[in-house]
Amino acid sequence: MASAASPQIRQSSLVDVAKAEMRSQMLKHRKTLRDAEAGAAEAIRDQVLAALTVPEDAVFAGYVAIGDELEPAPTMRALSERGHRLVLPVAGNAGETMSFKEWTYGERLVRGPYSTYVPGGEESPVFPDIVIVPVVAFDATGYRLGFGGGFYDRTLAQLRLERKIATYGIAYDEQEVPEIPRGPFDVRLDGLFTPTRTFDFPSPE
Repeated sequence: MASAASPQIRQSSLVDVAKAEMRSQMLKHRKTLRDAEAGAAEAIRDQVLAALTVPEDAVFAGYVAIGDELEPAPTMRALSERGHRLVLPVAGNAGETMSFKEWTYGERLVRGPYSTYVPGGEESPVFPDIVIVPVVAFDATGYRLGFGGGFYDRTLAQLRLERKIATYGIAYDEQEVPEIPRGPFDVRLDGLFTPTRTFDFPSPE
């Protein structure tokens, strides 16, 4: 006779189901926003530049948009023009953390895992100071829903153990939901930018 699942396992399964349902709905919703929200990427660039005052040597991690993700390229170009170093995430195997490789804006990228594009070459990883994170959905407390692989949650948690970093999501206003289903390993953002708003998520006491 099979033993009953523990309450923790049952709760985790319920959270996973709730996330999957929300992810499916919000990915469909996000698909409708890209054409309707002309100028969103440029508006977010302006929000980021106005809100963030950081040292000139700060290293920014961005990403290359996949599918209907909000495009970070205008923000990354502006940061590069300000003199900041840029890095892009490189995903490893399932269950692992990501590494970051330095990238010069406009430099040719190569195909990476999971339909991503990454810098070529074998340079040593570079640690970011500020990480710009893609979002499927977010709530007003600073939690985000991603694609479901857990790469960002694992990576941000590990980086925070090793160094001081800041993490910011970028999203359309319409990607906000009342509450993101949360599990024990979900990582909270420090802030988030939409075309019209800047969110600050101070750490709870």
